[in-house]
Amino acid sequence: MTVIFALIALALGIAAGLVVLLVGELRWEARNRLPKCTTCGEQHHRHAAR
Repeated sequence: MTVIFALIALALGIAAGLVVLLVGELRWEARNRLPKCTTCGEQHHRHAAR
């Protein structure tokens, strides 16, 4: 039984690590996404301030 518990603990640790990597990747992608323009609806850099 101890071997099974060790394998379960290892699998949970790997799963937690993958979740951390996935969340970090999603946050990075959201931070670097081009904003959607409120005037034309396209995705591009913000218009210059007037």
